[in-house]
Amino acid sequence: MGKRALHWVALAAIVTMGMVFPKAAAAQKLIKGDNFSLTFPSGWDTVKSSNVVGKYGGLSGMATLGATPGTEMPDLDSLAQFYSDSLGGHITADSSGAKLIGGRTVQWQQFKYDSLPKLSTQISAQTGLQVNLKDGNFRVYYLKADGFVFTLALMSILPGGIMPYADVEKAISTLKLGGQAGIFTVARAGGRDLWVRNGKLGGSWLKSHKVFAVDCYDSRGALIGSATHAPEGAWSLPASRLEMFISLRTADGAGLNFSVHP
Repeated sequence: MGKRALHWVALAAIVTMGMVFPKAAAAQKLIKGDNFSLTFPSGWDTVKSSNVVGKYGGLSGMATLGATPGTEMPDLDSLAQFYSDSLGGHITADSSGAKLIGGRTVQWQQFKYDSLPKLSTQISAQTGLQVNLKDGNFRVYYLKADGFVFTLALMSILPGGIMPYADVEKAISTLKLGGQAGIFTVARAGGRDLWVRNGKLGGSWLKSHKVFAVDCYDSRGALIGSATHAPEGAWSLPASRLEMFISLRTADGAGLNFSVHP
């Protein structure tokens, strides 16, 4: 499960200060990662971790963010079991759906639980408050975008709390990706200006090394095809919904090989 587990194993320690000392309304919270950023609405702020945000100190909702390079979506069948093991209680999949948010198709899966004894015990021990999470639910949003899989999960800590779905969806709509978001392995090394967007490969490195061929292969090593010249020194990549391995051939012999996620 790894990063996709969204750090809820340590949630009790993260919410401690937020529950005891709620923060006043804060300005919008910008979260930046490697080649991406998104902004949460006013009232949200980090709570002891850059990957966890809380609304008004966590009292009005908590959300966790995971961003994993790749194209493989979460295994929903195993998510419920993971949450059961890490938070305690019996957790099952409930409703699900898809929404168009910020021009991207975003999936969501809601889970319901009878209780969360492990998490309740940890929060109670660290805050001195009697917390007993029972008969509730939480939601997980997930989407693919330019070589990343983003997963945002949120839940309410206090009984009867209103789930801030609209706030999290608003944050997703602000998702911005850097030019190199889909390029992995070699191209992120310093001094190589490359980008992939809208099916095209570009950047000053291509011009400075006089690239004359761009060959694209699938994960089995089979040739998908060769890129063709595009305006402003870019190259149009062959259409593919899967990861591609790209080999650049240059006039000066400084070839480059790397992978690109759609």
